[in-house]
Amino acid sequence: MTPIHPLDSPATPDRLYHLARENHFTYHALEYALRRIGTVPDPGAWRRFIDNMLLLLGSALLLVGIIFFFAYNWADMNRFAKFGVLEAGVLGMALFASLRRGINRLSSQTALLAAAVLLGALLAVYGQVYQTGADNFSLFLTWAILIIPWVLISGFPPLWLLLLVLLNLSLILYWEQVISPPNSDKRTDLFLLLFLLNGVATVAWEYAYTQGAAWLRDHWLRVILFGATLTALIIPTLQAILYLGTAWHANPWFFVAVASYVAVTVLALWYYRYRRHDLLLLTSCLLGVLIVITTLVGKLLPNNEILTWLILALVIIGQAALATKWLLQTANKWQQEAQ
Repeated sequence: MTPIHPLDSPATPDRLYHLARENHFTYHALEYALRRIGTVPDPGAWRRFIDNMLLLLGSALLLVGIIFFFAYNWADMNRFAKFGVLEAGVLGMALFASLRRGINRLSSQTALLAAAVLLGALLAVYGQVYQTGADNFSLFLTWAILIIPWVLISGFPPLWLLLLVLLNLSLILYWEQVISPPNSDKRTDLFLLLFLLNGVATVAWEYAYTQGAAWLRDHWLRVILFGATLTALIIPTLQAILYLGTAWHANPWFFVAVASYVAVTVLALWYYRYRRHDLLLLTSCLLGVLIVITTLVGKLLPNNEILTWLILALVIIGQAALATKWLLQTANKWQQEAQ
Protein backbone atom coordinates (compact mmCIF):
# COMPACT_ATOMS: atom_id res chain seq x y z
CA MET A 1 0.00 0.00 0.00
CA THR A 2 1.43 3.37 -1.06
CA PRO A 3 1.94 5.70 1.93
CA ILE A 4 0.02 8.95 1.91
CA HIS A 5 2.10 12.01 1.21
CA PRO A 6 2.06 14.47 4.15
CA LEU A 7 0.64 17.22 1.92
CA ASP A 8 -2.27 14.96 0.98
CA SER A 9 -3.19 14.20 4.61
CA PRO A 10 -6.17 16.00 6.15
CA ALA A 11 -5.29 19.11 8.14
CA THR A 12 -6.20 18.08 11.68
CA PRO A 13 -5.21 19.94 14.88
CA ASP A 14 -2.97 17.03 15.95
CA ARG A 15 -0.99 17.16 12.69
CA LEU A 16 -0.66 20.94 12.85
CA TYR A 17 0.59 20.86 16.43
CA HIS A 18 3.06 18.11 15.49
CA LEU A 19 4.41 20.21 12.60
CA ALA A 20 4.74 23.19 14.95
CA ARG A 21 6.70 21.12 17.49
CA GLU A 22 9.01 20.00 14.69
CA ASN A 23 9.64 23.69 13.85
CA HIS A 24 7.94 23.44 10.46
CA PHE A 25 5.43 26.11 11.55
CA THR A 26 5.93 29.43 13.24
CA TYR A 27 3.51 30.50 15.95
CA HIS A 28 1.67 32.85 13.59
CA ALA A 29 1.49 30.18 10.88
CA LEU A 30 0.05 27.68 13.37
CA GLU A 31 -2.55 30.18 14.56
CA TYR A 32 -3.52 30.97 10.96
CA ALA A 33 -3.81 27.25 10.10
CA LEU A 34 -5.97 26.55 13.16
CA ARG A 35 -8.26 29.42 12.20
CA ARG A 36 -8.52 28.13 8.65
CA ILE A 37 -9.72 24.69 9.76
CA GLY A 38 -12.09 26.19 12.35
CA THR A 39 -10.34 25.04 15.53
CA VAL A 40 -9.67 28.60 16.69
CA PRO A 41 -12.65 30.91 16.08
CA ASP A 42 -12.15 34.09 14.09
CA PRO A 43 -13.98 37.39 14.86
CA GLY A 44 -16.85 36.36 12.59
CA ALA A 45 -17.28 33.07 14.46
CA TRP A 46 -17.30 34.93 17.79
CA ARG A 47 -20.01 37.28 16.49
CA ARG A 48 -22.14 34.33 15.35
CA PHE A 49 -21.64 32.65 18.71
CA ILE A 50 -22.74 35.77 20.60
CA ASP A 51 -25.74 36.23 18.29
CA ASN A 52 -26.80 32.62 18.85
CA MET A 53 -26.38 32.86 22.62
CA LEU A 54 -28.41 36.07 22.77
CA LEU A 55 -31.11 34.46 20.63
CA LEU A 56 -31.34 31.44 22.93
CA LEU A 57 -31.25 33.62 26.05
CA GLY A 58 -33.98 35.89 24.70
CA SER A 59 -36.17 32.89 23.83
CA ALA A 60 -35.67 31.41 27.30
CA LEU A 61 -36.57 34.71 28.99
CA LEU A 62 -39.66 35.03 26.78
CA LEU A 63 -40.87 31.56 27.79
CA VAL A 64 -40.17 32.21 31.47
CA GLY A 65 -42.07 35.50 31.20
CA ILE A 66 -45.11 33.78 29.70
CA ILE A 67 -45.13 31.12 32.42
CA PHE A 68 -44.82 33.68 35.23
CA PHE A 69 -47.50 35.79 33.56
CA PHE A 70 -49.91 32.88 33.87
CA ALA A 71 -48.85 32.12 37.42
CA TYR A 72 -49.44 35.71 38.55
CA ASN A 73 -52.68 36.40 36.65
CA TRP A 74 -54.23 32.93 36.81
CA ALA A 75 -57.17 33.90 39.00
CA ASP A 76 -57.98 37.02 36.97
CA MET A 77 -58.04 35.36 33.54
CA ASN A 78 -60.99 33.49 32.08
CA ARG A 79 -60.51 30.23 30.26
CA PHE A 80 -60.73 31.82 26.81
CA ALA A 81 -57.90 34.24 27.60
CA LYS A 82 -55.75 31.43 28.98
CA PHE A 83 -56.21 29.23 25.94
CA GLY A 84 -56.05 32.14 23.51
CA VAL A 85 -52.68 33.44 24.69
CA LEU A 86 -51.03 30.02 24.63
CA GLU A 87 -52.59 28.94 21.34
CA ALA A 88 -51.55 32.21 19.72
CA GLY A 89 -48.00 31.70 21.03
CA VAL A 90 -47.79 28.13 19.70
CA LEU A 91 -49.27 29.07 16.33
CA GLY A 92 -47.10 32.18 15.97
CA MET A 93 -43.89 30.35 16.78
CA ALA A 94 -44.72 27.46 14.45
CA LEU A 95 -45.60 29.80 11.57
CA PHE A 96 -42.43 31.82 12.10
CA ALA A 97 -40.36 28.64 11.97
CA SER A 98 -41.99 27.26 8.83
CA LEU A 99 -42.80 30.31 6.71
CA ARG A 100 -40.41 33.16 7.40
CA ARG A 101 -36.81 31.97 7.67
CA GLY A 102 -36.65 28.28 6.76
CA ILE A 103 -36.46 25.34 9.14
CA ASN A 104 -32.66 24.99 8.95
CA ARG A 105 -31.89 28.36 10.53
CA LEU A 106 -31.22 28.62 14.25
CA SER A 107 -33.95 31.23 14.71
CA SER A 108 -36.54 28.87 13.20
CA GLN A 109 -35.33 25.91 15.24
CA THR A 110 -35.44 28.01 18.41
CA ALA A 111 -38.97 29.07 17.53
CA LEU A 112 -39.98 25.42 17.19
CA LEU A 113 -38.44 24.69 20.59
CA ALA A 114 -40.40 27.57 22.09
CA ALA A 115 -43.59 26.28 20.43
CA ALA A 116 -42.94 22.82 21.90
CA VAL A 117 -42.52 24.28 25.41
CA LEU A 118 -45.69 26.39 25.06
CA LEU A 119 -47.55 23.30 23.89
CA GLY A 120 -46.73 21.65 27.21
CA ALA A 121 -48.00 24.71 29.04
CA LEU A 122 -51.19 24.55 26.98
CA LEU A 123 -51.75 20.92 27.96
CA ALA A 124 -51.17 21.78 31.63
CA VAL A 125 -53.67 24.66 31.44
CA TYR A 126 -56.21 22.36 29.78
CA GLY A 127 -55.87 19.86 32.61
CA GLN A 128 -56.25 22.60 35.24
CA VAL A 129 -59.23 24.35 33.65
CA TYR A 130 -61.30 21.25 32.96
CA GLN A 131 -59.98 19.17 35.89
CA THR A 132 -59.50 16.07 33.74
CA GLY A 133 -58.11 14.09 36.67
CA ALA A 134 -55.53 12.43 34.42
CA ASP A 135 -52.31 11.13 35.92
CA ASN A 136 -49.23 13.27 35.55
CA PHE A 137 -47.51 10.76 33.30
CA SER A 138 -50.24 11.15 30.68
CA LEU A 139 -49.48 14.88 30.41
CA PHE A 140 -45.80 14.31 29.67
CA LEU A 141 -46.49 11.37 27.37
CA THR A 142 -49.07 13.33 25.37
CA TRP A 143 -46.69 16.26 25.23
CA ALA A 144 -43.91 14.01 23.90
CA ILE A 145 -46.16 12.42 21.26
CA LEU A 146 -47.45 15.75 19.97
CA ILE A 147 -43.99 17.27 19.45
CA ILE A 148 -42.57 14.24 17.60
CA PRO A 149 -43.28 15.73 14.12
CA TRP A 150 -41.47 18.93 15.06
CA VAL A 151 -38.57 16.94 16.47
CA LEU A 152 -38.23 14.88 13.29
CA ILE A 153 -38.29 17.80 10.86
CA SER A 154 -36.17 20.21 12.90
CA GLY A 155 -32.92 18.31 13.34
CA PHE A 156 -32.35 20.50 16.41
CA PRO A 157 -30.47 18.75 19.27
CA PRO A 158 -32.18 20.69 22.14
CA LEU A 159 -35.59 19.67 20.78
CA TRP A 160 -34.50 16.02 20.65
CA LEU A 161 -33.23 16.38 24.21
CA LEU A 162 -36.62 17.80 25.29
CA LEU A 163 -38.33 14.75 23.77
CA LEU A 164 -35.99 12.39 25.62
CA VAL A 165 -36.55 14.22 28.93
CA LEU A 166 -40.32 13.97 28.47
CA LEU A 167 -40.09 10.24 27.73
CA ASN A 168 -37.96 9.69 30.84
CA LEU A 169 -40.41 11.64 32.99
CA SER A 170 -43.33 9.72 31.49
CA LEU A 171 -41.69 6.40 32.28
CA ILE A 172 -40.79 7.40 35.85
CA LEU A 173 -44.25 8.77 36.63
CA TYR A 174 -46.01 5.79 35.00
CA TRP A 175 -43.91 3.48 37.13
CA GLU A 176 -44.67 5.38 40.32
CA GLN A 177 -48.38 6.04 39.67
CA VAL A 178 -49.54 2.92 37.81
CA ILE A 179 -47.16 -0.02 38.14
CA SER A 180 -45.24 0.46 41.42
CA PRO A 181 -44.49 -3.25 42.04
CA PRO A 182 -44.56 -4.16 45.75
CA ASN A 183 -41.29 -6.15 45.46
CA SER A 184 -39.39 -3.32 43.78
CA ASP A 185 -38.62 -1.14 46.75
CA LYS A 186 -35.09 -0.49 45.47
CA ARG A 187 -36.44 0.66 42.06
CA THR A 188 -33.94 -1.57 40.26
CA ASP A 189 -36.53 -2.48 37.63
CA LEU A 190 -37.19 1.19 36.91
CA PHE A 191 -33.50 2.01 36.50
CA LEU A 192 -33.12 -0.88 34.05
CA LEU A 193 -36.03 0.47 31.99
CA LEU A 194 -34.45 3.93 32.02
CA PHE A 195 -31.21 2.34 30.88
CA LEU A 196 -33.00 0.69 27.95
CA LEU A 197 -34.68 3.96 26.95
CA ASN A 198 -31.54 6.08 27.11
CA GLY A 199 -29.37 3.29 25.76
CA VAL A 200 -31.53 2.99 22.64
CA ALA A 201 -31.30 6.77 22.21
CA THR A 202 -27.50 6.63 22.54
CA VAL A 203 -27.16 3.81 20.01
CA ALA A 204 -29.49 5.63 17.61
CA TRP A 205 -27.38 8.78 17.97
CA GLU A 206 -24.18 6.89 17.23
CA TYR A 207 -25.72 5.21 14.19
CA ALA A 208 -27.11 8.47 12.81
CA TYR A 209 -23.74 10.13 13.37
CA THR A 210 -21.97 7.44 11.36
CA GLN A 211 -24.49 8.01 8.54
CA GLY A 212 -23.33 11.63 8.28
CA ALA A 213 -26.17 13.51 9.98
CA ALA A 214 -24.79 17.04 10.11
CA TRP A 215 -26.94 18.21 13.04
CA LEU A 216 -25.40 15.53 15.28
CA ARG A 217 -21.98 17.13 15.26
CA ASP A 218 -22.66 18.81 18.60
CA HIS A 219 -20.68 16.80 21.13
CA TRP A 220 -22.71 17.84 24.17
CA LEU A 221 -25.75 15.78 23.15
CA ARG A 222 -23.73 12.57 23.00
CA VAL A 223 -22.26 13.34 26.44
CA ILE A 224 -25.73 13.81 27.95
CA LEU A 225 -27.14 10.66 26.35
CA PHE A 226 -24.20 8.52 27.42
CA GLY A 227 -24.21 10.06 30.91
CA ALA A 228 -27.91 9.28 31.35
CA THR A 229 -27.38 5.70 30.15
CA LEU A 230 -24.43 5.07 32.44
CA THR A 231 -26.07 6.72 35.47
CA ALA A 232 -29.15 4.52 35.08
CA LEU A 233 -26.86 1.50 35.56
CA ILE A 234 -24.49 2.88 38.20
CA ILE A 235 -27.29 3.63 40.69
CA PRO A 236 -28.70 0.05 40.85
CA THR A 237 -25.14 -1.31 40.84
CA LEU A 238 -24.35 0.76 43.93
CA GLN A 239 -27.60 -0.44 45.50
CA ALA A 240 -26.59 -4.03 44.78
CA ILE A 241 -23.26 -3.44 46.54
CA LEU A 242 -24.85 -1.76 49.55
CA TYR A 243 -27.39 -4.60 49.94
CA LEU A 244 -24.81 -7.28 49.16
CA GLY A 245 -25.82 -10.62 50.62
CA THR A 246 -29.12 -9.43 52.10
CA ALA A 247 -31.54 -8.48 49.32
CA TRP A 248 -30.17 -10.24 46.24
CA HIS A 249 -32.41 -13.29 46.80
CA ALA A 250 -35.49 -11.05 46.99
CA ASN A 251 -34.59 -8.94 43.96
CA PRO A 252 -32.90 -10.93 41.17
CA TRP A 253 -32.71 -7.76 39.06
CA PHE A 254 -29.64 -6.80 41.07
CA PHE A 255 -27.63 -9.37 39.14
CA VAL A 256 -29.01 -8.10 35.82
CA ALA A 257 -28.10 -4.52 36.74
CA VAL A 258 -24.52 -5.39 37.74
CA ALA A 259 -23.97 -7.58 34.67
CA SER A 260 -25.37 -4.87 32.41
CA TYR A 261 -23.15 -2.22 33.99
CA VAL A 262 -20.02 -4.31 33.54
CA ALA A 263 -20.90 -5.15 29.93
CA VAL A 264 -21.75 -1.54 28.99
CA THR A 265 -18.60 -0.17 30.65
CA VAL A 266 -16.32 -2.65 28.89
CA LEU A 267 -18.03 -2.05 25.55
CA ALA A 268 -17.87 1.74 25.96
CA LEU A 269 -14.18 1.66 26.92
CA TRP A 270 -13.43 -0.37 23.82
CA TYR A 271 -15.63 1.66 21.47
CA TYR A 272 -14.49 5.11 22.55
CA ARG A 273 -10.87 3.98 22.71
CA TYR A 274 -10.52 2.21 19.37
CA ARG A 275 -13.52 3.10 17.19
CA ARG A 276 -14.59 6.63 18.13
CA HIS A 277 -11.90 8.56 19.96
CA ASP A 278 -13.54 10.44 22.82
CA LEU A 279 -11.47 11.22 25.88
CA LEU A 280 -14.37 12.78 27.82
CA LEU A 281 -16.56 9.67 27.58
CA LEU A 282 -13.62 7.47 28.49
CA THR A 283 -13.14 9.65 31.57
CA SER A 284 -16.84 9.25 32.40
CA CYS A 285 -16.50 5.46 32.23
CA LEU A 286 -13.45 5.48 34.48
CA LEU A 287 -15.19 7.81 36.95
CA GLY A 288 -18.04 5.31 37.19
CA VAL A 289 -15.57 2.48 37.75
CA LEU A 290 -13.87 4.50 40.50
CA ILE A 291 -17.20 5.10 42.25
CA VAL A 292 -18.24 1.44 42.05
CA ILE A 293 -14.89 0.03 43.21
CA THR A 294 -14.64 2.53 46.07
CA THR A 295 -18.17 1.63 47.22
CA LEU A 296 -17.36 -2.09 47.06
CA VAL A 297 -14.15 -1.67 49.05
CA GLY A 298 -15.97 0.45 51.62
CA LYS A 299 -18.64 -2.25 51.94
CA LEU A 300 -16.10 -5.01 52.51
CA LEU A 301 -13.94 -3.12 55.02
CA PRO A 302 -14.48 -3.65 58.76
CA ASN A 303 -16.31 -1.09 60.87
CA ASN A 304 -13.19 0.75 61.92
CA GLU A 305 -13.72 4.40 61.10
CA ILE A 306 -10.09 5.54 61.04
CA LEU A 307 -8.78 2.50 59.17
CA THR A 308 -11.68 2.53 56.72
CA TRP A 309 -11.22 6.17 55.73
CA LEU A 310 -7.45 5.69 55.38
CA ILE A 311 -7.83 2.68 53.08
CA LEU A 312 -10.55 4.39 51.03
CA ALA A 313 -8.34 7.45 50.56
CA LEU A 314 -5.50 5.25 49.31
CA VAL A 315 -7.86 3.35 47.01
CA ILE A 316 -9.23 6.56 45.50
CA ILE A 317 -5.76 8.06 44.99
CA GLY A 318 -4.49 4.86 43.40
CA GLN A 319 -7.45 4.57 41.05
CA ALA A 320 -7.22 8.23 40.06
CA ALA A 321 -3.49 7.89 39.33
CA LEU A 322 -3.96 4.77 37.21
CA ALA A 323 -6.89 6.31 35.31
CA THR A 324 -4.95 9.52 34.63
CA LYS A 325 -1.91 7.59 33.41
CA TRP A 326 -4.03 5.45 31.08
CA LEU A 327 -5.86 8.49 29.68
CA LEU A 328 -2.58 10.28 29.01
CA GLN A 329 -1.18 7.21 27.27
CA THR A 330 -4.35 6.92 25.22
CA ALA A 331 -4.21 10.58 24.19
CA ASN A 332 -0.56 10.22 23.17
CA LYS A 333 -1.37 7.07 21.21
CA TRP A 334 -4.13 8.87 19.31
CA GLN A 335 -1.77 11.73 18.54
CA GLN A 336 0.82 9.32 17.14
CA GLU A 337 -1.80 7.57 15.03
CA ALA A 338 -2.93 10.92 13.59
CA GLN A 339 0.56 11.85 12.39
